[in-house]
Amino acid sequence: MDGPSASGKGTLSRLLAKELGYTYVDSGAMYRTLAWYCLCQKVSIPATPNELNPVTAKPVISALRRWKAELKVVDGAIWLHVGGYFPKIEIRTDPVEKTVPIIAQIGKVRDWMVARQRDCLKFGPLVMEGRDIGTEVFPLAPIKFFLDANPAARQERMQGRGNQASTNRDLLDINRRQGALIPALDSIRIDNTGQTVEETFTEIMRQVRLRQAQR
Repeated sequence: MDGPSASGKGTLSRLLAKELGYTYVDSGAMYRTLAWYCLCQKVSIPATPNELNPVTAKPVISALRRWKAELKVVDGAIWLHVGGYFPKIEIRTDPVEKTVPIIAQIGKVRDWMVARQRDCLKFGPLVMEGRDIGTEVFPLAPIKFFLDANPAARQERMQGRGNQASTNRDLLDINRRQGALIPALDSIRIDNTGQTVEETFTEIMRQVRLRQAQR
């Protein structure tokens, strides 16, 4: 389940995983966990993606190589735990929000994350949400969705839940060299502008049941 910020992919992925009895994975939380770890360790991080280069990215890569991160299932979802701890609240703070778009541009970080996301298969069938799941992580997944809504609707949703982030994050990810935010060619694209969660979920389940019947 891919899509930009506030496209509903998180809520709908959790609903879908519960309905199907699958394990839920928030791939973005993995990047957030690394961002949180780097901030805690006072790792030097460029202020903007434009300042990234092999030299400025090196401290983050070094942190990635030394942290003790492990995949664990908690209440039907897979999360990265660091030293046995999952920073559930901490990864949703503003400092992490600002740091994630920067470290997510680093190729070696993305390589590490993609490998861990693929490792999640050891826990069984998955519903995984993110920005490059259908194109990079699981390009052969039998069912792929790409959710979207117009920028005004998405910005309104973010503000409605107290999130001060903007859709500028999506512009960075769309233009990213590796793991860009683009729909897989065989993805089911749903524009849910003006739709309720229930309406979008009904369409998702219709598509899932249709494809299950064809297999």
